[in-house]
Amino acid sequence: MIPTPRTVLVGVDFSESGERAQERALALASGWGAEIVLHHVIQSSLWEDLRDDADDSDQPTPEQAQTRALAALQPRAEVAGQLHGLRCRAQVSIGRAAHALAAAVEACGAQLLVVGSHGERSIRDAVLGSTAQKLTRLSPCPVLVIKRPLESPYRTVLAPTDFSPASRAALRLALSWLPGATVHVAHAFELPYDGMARFAGIDDEIMSGYHRRAAARLRVQMQAFVDHCRPVPGACVTLVVHGHAASFIGRWVRDVDADVVVIAARGKSETERAFLGSVSLDAVQQAACDVLLVRGLAEQAA
Repeated sequence: MIPTPRTVLVGVDFSESGERAQERALALASGWGAEIVLHHVIQSSLWEDLRDDADDSDQPTPEQAQTRALAALQPRAEVAGQLHGLRCRAQVSIGRAAHALAAAVEACGAQLLVVGSHGERSIRDAVLGSTAQKLTRLSPCPVLVIKRPLESPYRTVLAPTDFSPASRAALRLALSWLPGATVHVAHAFELPYDGMARFAGIDDEIMSGYHRRAAARLRVQMQAFVDHCRPVPGACVTLVVHGHAASFIGRWVRDVDADVVVIAARGKSETERAFLGSVSLDAVQQAACDVLLVRGLAEQAA
């Protein structure tokens, strides 16, 4: 059983995406009785981007910008706290968004970071990758990426798994944090010789037989995996299919009408992602619903 968060940090950038992140975070925190921290990052690159476009005398100093942003954010935190009956405070920092948010999580000991799928960002950030993607490497706690407006509590969860300790932690977290939801636990598999079979002239029917037998074994493994993870008997649906996991994420989301995907994040480096790819990053990009990337504190509970 993984305890629900006591502190939830929300990345606020005053965009529509950031508004959605704040709304979902407040809804979750209300159910958990958690504290909310609204954190806005002023991009340190802002002064570089504006250097050639404005007279220096017209530009606020970083300290002035930080003071103004906090003055705008503080009333928002007070209103949100009063409406939801929560302790809600505001913070502002200056830096690169992903690094600054990860540092803020560390500083306040948050157990969950909530961010919008995209927001106000520079051309430089668009080229190097979104803040949400960078946080899959940097955040010391799970990261919830919000893509949809808040309409209802999470009722349908998709939890892709590869049976690893990290994906076990992700499933345990989903079952512990969202006890009222139906969790669809899905696994996609490939056999070592799938790629060679066609060139070796192996009959399709023979290969289909191999796939059926492998799927049957994996369904037994899947049931044992789920029974081991859930703290009490609950609503879990299992699915085993043959194919590449990353290619199924979007399809599974549509098939089960998922509200959120809960998936382990391995925290690969930029170089590893470039050459090896990342199923968790594919989930952030492909899924039409919210995505909870589980790492950090949750992995320790595996």
